[in-house]
Amino acid sequence: MSIGYKYRANIIEENNYLRDIDSLLKDELWASSFDDLNDPFETEYIDNISRDLNTLKELFNMNINDVQAKWENLKRIKENLGIYSLSLSEKDYPSSNLMWSHYSNSHKGFCIAYDIDKLKDSEKLPFSVDSVEVKYVENVPKIDVNDIAHRIDFIVKMFGTKMKVWQYEKEIRLLYSTFGIKHYSPFALKAVYFGLDMDEQYQSIIIDGLQNRDIKFYKMNRKENSYEILPIFLCENSRKIDDKLPLDLFEVLKIDHNYTVENFHILYKGFLKDEATLQRFSSKFREQYLTKEANIFIYDDKNILDLIGKYPLYGNDQYRLANHLIAMSTFDAPNDIWMYPDKS
Repeated sequence: MSIGYKYRANIIEENNYLRDIDSLLKDELWASSFDDLNDPFETEYIDNISRDLNTLKELFNMNINDVQAKWENLKRIKENLGIYSLSLSEKDYPSSNLMWSHYSNSHKGFCIAYDIDKLKDSEKLPFSVDSVEVKYVENVPKIDVNDIAHRIDFIVKMFGTKMKVWQYEKEIRLLYSTFGIKHYSPFALKAVYFGLDMDEQYQSIIIDGLQNRDIKFYKMNRKENSYEILPIFLCENSRKIDDKLPLDLFEVLKIDHNYTVENFHILYKGFLKDEATLQRFSSKFREQYLTKEANIFIYDDKNILDLIGKYPLYGNDQYRLANHLIAMSTFDAPNDIWMYPDKS
């Protein structure tokens, strides 16, 4: 799980509006347009593609009109793109004094810890959002024809390159197909860190407003005789789930993470393996642990772990896996359980 940190200022001075807190409690984020970002050199690059196309036209009398038109359309993509900037950290908490000072109202605000994959998964279509780690350089990048064949490098040069003076931000960007308000899954929010000088009344508003959610809360403090700041654990909110599954009843063997559907492979350790019991287990597991649509595969032997995901299977391997797969619950019929013969 990759964590990205969003430093927030807490309030907007006009009318004392708690904009950032309001967005947090609504599971909202604002994907800005490039024109609204604070660096005037955003998307600055040297366009060698147009130069190369003109050279081909002059030397070989080639018709480049179609290619030129497609390149111009590609360049105009940035007019609609939405950017949500997060900061990475070498530590497991938001440790940058500069980021706290610049983007959290001089430590009076707060910082949100997001699961980056869950933020991306919140979009309905995989091509609606992309991510790129910003590259910090001395010189403006050059884009030529060869870059088009290398998608990631191409995106970095066009939308993810900045001057080295910004490198303290350790920025990772979510690139949305459109700018504006985006709503994300509640499971994307993992923790909230309160700044050194954040007002306690605002801290209480956030903690109270995020009840019945699995979120941890920390308060940043000065480390004695040091310039460092450290998080101190304050409290934790948890979802209210009745009759939670005991941890000794199962073991997650493997998770296959896909964009729209996940696959959970679970070792079931219970004595009763009838249809009704496994249906209750599957339903409760979904309630406690799943954050998106998923298929659940239930096994009765851990020794088949090396066979999960292996394809194709032949002979004894095929028999072993089939013999120890006892039930399955699919994403499109989550309330049903499919029992395998002679396993109850």
